[in-house]
Amino acid sequence: MELKSCPNEIVVFFLNGQTDIGPDCCSAISIITHNCWPAMLTSLSFTAEDGNILRSYCDAASIPAAAPLTGSSAPRA
Repeated sequence: MELKSCPNEIVVFFLNGQTDIGPDCCSAISIITHNCWPAMLTSLSFTAEDGNILRSYCDAASIPAAAPLTGSSAPRA
């Protein structure tokens, strides 16, 4: 049910190459692809390959960016 709330975001992602999949949709994608039967995406007309692409995008989006170096540990010019 969670995944059915975001097919528009997924379609735009594939059609326009935009990365506008929100955290709620990524959470649903993660639950489906990691904890459930990944082929459930086919019920929404997406292929297994589409599921892998979405999972990879959402997994990468959930990793926080590294903090820049500050203070004395920063390299000197």
